[in-house]
Amino acid sequence: MLESSLTPETNIQAFIANNPLFYSLPGEVIESIVEKVQERTFGVGEAIFEEGKLGDSFYIVRKGQVRVTKVQGGEEMVLSELGEGEGFGEMALLIDQPRTATVKALSEVNLLVLNREDFTVLTRSLPALAEKMNKLLTERVSLLDSAVVSEETLGKFRASRSFTLDYSSLELLMKLNEAAGGREQVEHCKECGQLAREMSKMLCPMVSEEILFAGYLHEIGKVSLPNELVLRERRGEELSEEERARFAVVFEVAVSILQPNPSLYKAVNFLAKLGADRYSDMPLEAQILKVADDYLHYASPHYYNLGVEKALKRVKEGSGTRYNPRAVAALEKNIRKFTEVRVDSQLSILRMMVLALDRKDNYTYRHSLDVRDMALMIVQKLGLDRRAQEYTRIGAEMHDVGKIYVDESILNAPRKLTDEEFTIMKTHAALSSEFLYDIPGMDELAAIVRAHHEKFDGTGYPDGLAGENIPYLARIMTIADVWSALTTPRVYRLNKDGSRKAFGPAKALSIMDEMNQNRHFDPELFEVFRVIVNEIIVEIGPDGDLTEWKMQSKD
Repeated sequence: MLESSLTPETNIQAFIANNPLFYSLPGEVIESIVEKVQERTFGVGEAIFEEGKLGDSFYIVRKGQVRVTKVQGGEEMVLSELGEGEGFGEMALLIDQPRTATVKALSEVNLLVLNREDFTVLTRSLPALAEKMNKLLTERVSLLDSAVVSEETLGKFRASRSFTLDYSSLELLMKLNEAAGGREQVEHCKECGQLAREMSKMLCPMVSEEILFAGYLHEIGKVSLPNELVLRERRGEELSEEERARFAVVFEVAVSILQPNPSLYKAVNFLAKLGADRYSDMPLEAQILKVADDYLHYASPHYYNLGVEKALKRVKEGSGTRYNPRAVAALEKNIRKFTEVRVDSQLSILRMMVLALDRKDNYTYRHSLDVRDMALMIVQKLGLDRRAQEYTRIGAEMHDVGKIYVDESILNAPRKLTDEEFTIMKTHAALSSEFLYDIPGMDELAAIVRAHHEKFDGTGYPDGLAGENIPYLARIMTIADVWSALTTPRVYRLNKDGSRKAFGPAKALSIMDEMNQNRHFDPELFEVFRVIVNEIIVEIGPDGDLTEWKMQSKD
């Protein structure tokens, strides 16, 4: 092994400056790194370090290739092969821990070496480098097999990352973000950061975490504006020239707020250019953030509310003029995945709300499942597609979740409700829909849930919709809702012995037939429902026990 200090002739500075790890760091930071780095050369087959030995250095391959191996079950396993620009041995920079693998030269290899002591000095004095290194180390550790790195080692690693962005500080900044623009702004900024990070993985992966933070905090400068002005802009109201000028400097305000935090060094650089008139005047990271930000403004129900397809179309129309075409392509490639992940996450929370309803009122929970089952039977009988079936399932399960806010004395009143109580009860339809309106792209489903108490003749609630103005799936849900209410035991409907009464299928159909004649239901959909009920009557008889039948049908 040969070892030497670096000289200007080696052109190491240019190599480091172009390395993904140190990409876009200021020149003075690169110079500081060069001063600390040493150059070492290893021959073919020579061990750079061995598994089980203590280490204190991090390596970057300048020329040649190395192989990383580990002995497991008595056999040597090849973990990876690394070439020019790739790094290894990073754990040694953070913790006094034996090497978890062996690294040998596959060819004559030239390495740049940074020891732990010099690394510590650099990261303490250079926050920009600290953030870069932290991202590399975090990604590397997350990929390591538990058989390679013990939980104890991982714990030491996590505890050692003192130079990372303090997430408690980030939470405080997000509180300031909320003060600047309310809950809607916080949610928008979180989504912007997350989407931009996914896009950046295609175009500049080494800065994806910095882009995440920039997205989280890009609208924090609105704290300098009156709340009413922020709300007016969000609603798309006409602004005066003076008011527009105040919005033009919000990114400058954001930079001034965030600049003192050294861990946000790179994010601040992105934000400083985000307000440029032309995308060509922005760094690539800001171009990505701009595309993500505008797309989410177009798509969000709290802003333009165009939905996914129209919002994407709007952004694509600006490709090459307003937006970098590469960033638009990254958006288009990631938006489906991003939307699906986001919706899945939100729907899991909604399902928790349904379970919470069970804890408050088991009858309402069971009723929601009954409505779901009958509504799905109608949808399937109609031959509607999978999307309609999924909307029906989720909508039915969610349709009464707003009753969480209704007092139990009203929910379980053993009598007819007073006018005041009924007014309170009627709020549940709108409240149920609000949970869905908070999810971008779920407006259609929210409208279905909101309309499940509308009547075909226009006398229902909460909006008095009539005929085909009522969403199609909501009309189906209305039928299923009444069917469940009639065929399940209710607290306000008692037998002579005081037990709760439920109607058999024939009696329930007779009652609903009369309601249909009074234009309570969509007449065409009711006929499809009638076919289903008649099939049930044939199966269990006109006065059969529907509760028992439902249980058997699920077996």
